[in-house]
Amino acid sequence: MNKVGFVGLGTMGLPMAKHLIDAGYETYVASRSRGPIDQAVEHGAKEASTLKELMQICDIVMTCLPLPETIEQVYEGEEGLIAGATAGKMIVDHSTVDRQTNERVHKLLLEKGAYFLDAPVSGGPMGANAGTLTIMCGGEEEPFLLAEPVMKSYGSYIVNVGPVGSGTVIKLLNNMLIGVHQAALAECYVMAEKAGVDPAIAYDLIQKSAGFSKSMDWAVDAILDREFDARFSINLLHKDIGLALALADEVNMPLDMVRLGAEKVEEAKQKYGHQDVSAIVRPLEEKTGIELKRHRHDS
Repeated sequence: MNKVGFVGLGTMGLPMAKHLIDAGYETYVASRSRGPIDQAVEHGAKEASTLKELMQICDIVMTCLPLPETIEQVYEGEEGLIAGATAGKMIVDHSTVDRQTNERVHKLLLEKGAYFLDAPVSGGPMGANAGTLTIMCGGEEEPFLLAEPVMKSYGSYIVNVGPVGSGTVIKLLNNMLIGVHQAALAECYVMAEKAGVDPAIAYDLIQKSAGFSKSMDWAVDAILDREFDARFSINLLHKDIGLALALADEVNMPLDMVRLGAEKVEEAKQKYGHQDVSAIVRPLEEKTGIELKRHRHDS
């Protein structure tokens, strides 16, 4: 697995590809956008002319794409990745999609003697830049062991959790919790302000108490400093919660709390979908007439 391809050079994919280059892998890239390609090539990558060619050149190809429809566009068709796959090749998909997409791609690659892992990542752009992503993999043990050393270029906690589609299940569980947590945190911080308590002080104490979640670390500075540029957008969270709810219907699982969180995500998406998930607080601020800001004595 010395020649590695990467498709999807967004805020996550570009730093991941750079880590591959830094780790010494001969790295080939393809993207719909010219700018990220130029950045990757400047860092030492080589550009493939088509997705099919990329697959033909490389031993293993990583993808990090936004939507199930994007997977279909990139993987399938006469010039897609699968068209270039041959026996022993591998695709590792770091996208957050759905099990049906995972299973369809796996079947198509299996017919050509090629391997597939669904391997969603967690850690955000900060983890991608630091090379410390958590990677939850679904697939057979043999391809996992072949791909693991490559993924260690940008991941620090990598686990094979079961058959194809299992990594996606865990990622959807994680992201549906993000929706619930961010909706609850919005109420927490606004209620603190309305009750006369500095939200930053509330955060500091709750961080050391049983009510803490990592979502607090993600959100507090963004909210108090009014910095809502998307690290993980409300639009993407809305997509992921929709996939989680579809999975719940598939396995006949009631998700009452998640559906309440999904309503808050949907509400925020109407106006702030392009902003960071921490902006889920903004509709509640508008309802209460309170805009949270850092108090002067806050550090």
